[in-house]
Amino acid sequence: MFIETSLLFKTMLILSAQIGIVFGTAYYFIKSAREAYENNTKFFGLSFRGAMNFNKELDLVPYIESPTSYPVEMFKHIEEHFDEETKKLVPERMITKLANSREEALKLMGDGFKYKEGGDKIVAAYVIWVISLFATCIYASFGISVSTGLIIFTFQSLTFGPMLGWVMLEMDENDGFKAMKIVLLATLLTGCLGYSGLYSFSENVGLQVFLFISLLGLIVFSFIRTIFSFSRKTKRIQAIFGAFIFTLYLLVDFNLVKSRQDGGANNWDSAFELAFMIYLDMINLLLKILEAMSNS
Repeated sequence: MFIETSLLFKTMLILSAQIGIVFGTAYYFIKSAREAYENNTKFFGLSFRGAMNFNKELDLVPYIESPTSYPVEMFKHIEEHFDEETKKLVPERMITKLANSREEALKLMGDGFKYKEGGDKIVAAYVIWVISLFATCIYASFGISVSTGLIIFTFQSLTFGPMLGWVMLEMDENDGFKAMKIVLLATLLTGCLGYSGLYSFSENVGLQVFLFISLLGLIVFSFIRTIFSFSRKTKRIQAIFGAFIFTLYLLVDFNLVKSRQDGGANNWDSAFELAFMIYLDMINLLLKILEAMSNS
């Protein structure tokens, strides 16, 4: 006999599968990077160095191996700082230099410079992910086809996993795993509170306006950051505020699951749309937490 499942079950089934794919592929990416480091081989076109963080945990540092031909362009990122000699605030900037030999390249690396070329696979994966994410948004918004949408959704998750693994390696994969745990805990707590129906978060107009304006502000700030430099403190405050906003979005969207369930919209179309909305909340929350934990 066929048993009708709730909208929450359908939504969580889709969401759990996609988040499992993202976190699973990210873990595989980092695990493969550690194996490459231990075996002194490459993974994803990258080599890895071992470092020790403040908690005496292994922290992998991805890098591009020395090129076989010279000259080669190298770069160094300089954060905003106060120059003691000039007594002036030096803005954030990028310095590039040309290494005409391996000796010059090694000397520049000792000064903190990196090779500018490389990382083509990461760039290709990013482009593919953006396209698949946009396609998933279309299917989730217009309900064209749930089955086709799920295939594209899954492909998007498979391509985002390595990107997430790369981001975690760029900062500290140990902090990245902690951020994942925080997101899962936040999702569990907001899910219980939002779906409980104790308060109608999804019907609060004031909250909706606040979230919309806040999200718009985060987007505008991200665009401004590409033009002007900000201090690390300012960027961290923005990241913490963003994490707070996406936590509220989780509350609203889980409450929306409850509202649609009570309204009789118990179908796979609604489940797919809601799962994608909560998925975006979780991913954005994770990225903001990673940004707040980052030292750059």
